[in-house]
Amino acid sequence: MPAIPLYIWLTPFAEKGTAEPLSWNAASATEAIEIVNGIWQQANVQFMAKEMKEDQPIDIAKDARANDRRLLDTLSYRRPAGGSVHVFLINSVPGLNAGGASYLDSDPEAATFVQWYGKPAANGRALAHELGHLLSLDHLMVDYTQERRAAKQITNLMVEGLTTGTALLPDQIKAAKSSKLAKRFGT
Repeated sequence: MPAIPLYIWLTPFAEKGTAEPLSWNAASATEAIEIVNGIWQQANVQFMAKEMKEDQPIDIAKDARANDRRLLDTLSYRRPAGGSVHVFLINSVPGLNAGGASYLDSDPEAATFVQWYGKPAANGRALAHELGHLLSLDHLMVDYTQERRAAKQITNLMVEGLTTGTALLPDQIKAAKSSKLAKRFGT
C-alpha cells in the first residue's frame, strides 16, 4: 500500500533570539508516526517520514503562540513546496486552544502542527487526529444527552480535544480514502 509522505520538522521556539530546548526528537517523532499508522491501519492508510529535520528556531513571543491559525501560518509559510505534507512538531504551548492545527490547502501545500504532550500515545493520537483533518475529516461532536451514544462517540479519533479515542466510523474511512490527499498519493 502506498504511504503518504511527510516532511517532519522538529521545530523549537525562540524568544528574542534565545532558543528554547526542544521536547521532540527523532525517536519520539518516529514513535508518534508508528502510533499514527497503528490507528490509520483500520482505513488502510499509511504515512511515512520522507524526511525528518530539526528546524531552525522560530522566534515567536510566548504570549503570541496561543493562536493556532497564526502559528500554523508562521510555520507553513517558511517552508517551500516539496510534494509532501509538512508536519511541524512543536513544544507544548500554554493557552493554545488546539493540540494542533491543519491546513489541507495551505500555501504552499498541506501542513499541520502538533504540540508536545509528553506521552507517546497522546503525541501519536494528536498527530493522527490532525492528519485526519488533512484527509478531509471534521470534528465529531459528542451528543452527551444520549449516554449510550456518547459512550461510543467518545472513542472516535476525530472528537475535539485531548481524548484517547482512536476509532473511525465507516463513513469517515470512506471520506478519508476518497480525500484529495489520499488520492494524490494513491492510498
